Amino acid sequence: MIEQGEIWTLDDNNPYIVASILDIDNKKYVYLIHKNDYQKYIIGEYTEEGIDEIEDPDLFETLLVKFNEDLKESLPTILSEYL
Repeated sequence: MIEQGEIWTLDDNNPYIVASILDIDNKKYVYLIHKNDYQKYIIGEYTEEGIDEIEDPDLFETLLVKFNEDLKESLPTILSEYL
């Protein structure tokens, strides 16, 4: 299981903070922020094997809009608490 605020080290050996999680159509999508450079982020689907980055541009754009809505109020707290 994945929870907001967790820190994950991905295949690139960099730490990412789970900033937001969305459940859409029985799939779990995550917005990860690089712990050392908050301008770097990953949007991916959470699976039992890990995080699969979203490559479909239409899905990426849809998720980005939804994550932005979800993070409007919580992002400052996440940035100050974890970064």
